[in-house]
Amino acid sequence: MTTRTMKSTCDGLRLWYQQMGQTYGTDDTGLFTQWFDDGGFEEPDMEEEFDEKLDCAYLEFAMNEETETNEFPFPPEVVNESDEDKKLVQLRVIRHCWLYGTAPNADIGWVEKKAKEYNLDAIDFAAMASDKPSSAAETTSELLKTHCPKLRERIGEPDLLNLTAIGQQHGLPLLIYLADCFVRARLAQHVEAKKKGHEISQVLTVSNWVASNPYLQRVADKHGDKVKNKIAMAITAFGHRIAPQFTLDATRPVVDDDLSEIVAYFNAAVVFILEHAAVSYPLQFDFSIAVRGCSQ
Repeated sequence: MTTRTMKSTCDGLRLWYQQMGQTYGTDDTGLFTQWFDDGGFEEPDMEEEFDEKLDCAYLEFAMNEETETNEFPFPPEVVNESDEDKKLVQLRVIRHCWLYGTAPNADIGWVEKKAKEYNLDAIDFAAMASDKPSSAAETTSELLKTHCPKLRERIGEPDLLNLTAIGQQHGLPLLIYLADCFVRARLAQHVEAKKKGHEISQVLTVSNWVASNPYLQRVADKHGDKVKNKIAMAITAFGHRIAPQFTLDATRPVVDDDLSEIVAYFNAAVVFILEHAAVSYPLQFDFSIAVRGCSQ
């Protein structure tokens, strides 16, 4: 649901600043509203101004005139990126706040880096609009039956199969990328709440994450909300059928070992798979780690 009011824009930006650990002004007016009014801008012109992309005047609202520096708070993943990349993230944050009256997920920097790295905006999701497997999905299904029959049994829903096929067409594990992005956001929300001593009244859901993800909003702008909702259903099904989600706050043993060494082994395993999968397909690789000890 869109809002598109100055108040909702500032409400969203205030949440964004809080996520970044900064204060959004000292009164209820809000930095953006004050700058907007002082500059003589008009609310009916906002959509047209957002269409200016990197030339959008709103990118100037957090500029410090004395130091000539942009004081807009960026997530760590984008702090050292180019000015153009940072402007792109800032524009998408402001536009998201304007559209929905809330801040996007704090992992937008990481997600946008991946979107640029893999050219995700060029992906055609039109096949997701269908309630049946596409022809490409049928081909993917046969491939899975041959090489990964157990996995094919678990991918029973058309949405899962269609999204898997779209990724395969572009040479990307797209379904896994999106599912990982969601898990990352879910864990980040949980960790941040723990740091602040807050109780989490509601764990981040796939539908909430999809609604606040700028990349998937661009997908919806291009293909419609039905496609965006089907992507959400595919990610949810992935978590139920293939890769169960982490159970937050569950009682688990604490590993008494050097985690950097363990991570290095995981990394080595991934490198091994990447180097051999292309020439030895299908590839089975068994991997286990023994630790020195653990405690409750």
